[in-house]
Amino acid sequence: MPVPPDEALAALTGPRAPYLIGVRHHAPSLAAVVPALLDAAEPEVLLVELPAEMQQWLPWLGHEETRAPVALAAAPGDGSGGGPAFYPFADFSPELAAVRWAARTGTPVIACDLPLADPAWSEGRRAVGERSGGPGLATAVRARLTGRPGDDLWDRLVEAAAPGSP
Repeated sequence: MPVPPDEALAALTGPRAPYLIGVRHHAPSLAAVVPALLDAAEPEVLLVELPAEMQQWLPWLGHEETRAPVALAAAPGDGSGGGPAFYPFADFSPELAAVRWAARTGTPVIACDLPLADPAWSEGRRAVGERSGGPGLATAVRARLTGRPGDDLWDRLVEAAAPGSP
């Protein structure tokens, strides 16, 4: 039986809908609040932006005896000769805080990025707008907010808020 549109919309946008936490690698302020954000969101599964080849290592990364600094490394398994990928983690890495949280709570964690052999890695990743000839998302948002050049957009939108603040 089909779901009525208003129920479908509520299911997709309600508080149990996907919850996105924007992460800058090695961001102490975010690493400090990630466990509380995840506690509040109560996700059924946690997706982390890592290549699919890292999946088998996530239980070890989140293991209670794993001590930072630690790193994961992998190379494409298809023999394409693509370069290796290296992912370092420290105690102040939000991704590590999230994986540790998942291990403590028994929440499944999935490496959700493309496999390293995927051609998109070598083609470069551009924003959808850039592919279509328009400005990228960061450019458009920055222009709407302040128009200031530089890499302060992430800091103003994500990093600048005090831990525990909405």
